[in-house]
Amino acid sequence: MALRVRSLFRRERVEREMEEELRFHLECQIEANVRAGMSREEARYAALRRFGGVEQVKEECRDARGVAWLEGLLQDLRYGLRQLRRNPGFTPAAEKTLDSKPGWSVAC
Repeated sequence: MALRVRSLFRRERVEREMEEELRFHLECQIEANVRAGMSREEARYAALRRFGGVEQVKEECRDARGVAWLEGLLQDLRYGLRQLRRNPGFTPAAEKTLDSKPGWSVAC
């Protein structure tokens, strides 16, 4: 759980570490292919095919962290705060709209 929380607040570092780890595994596969008798170019192409789409693997790693919903929420909050800061006249209207009033309900 601590690693998941860390990934929220140190996103760039976590992304960089993930990129380095994926590159390491790809290089290991390339070296194994070269030792098996392939040229360097063939070995790289075969390793990429076997490994799959690098961006797809990254996305799967991000999803495995289990905090994608929280990351989305934080992004939405940051965006909302930026918009309120850019349009200060809109802030009181938004506050009034979001203010809960007793007995007020939304019709379905």
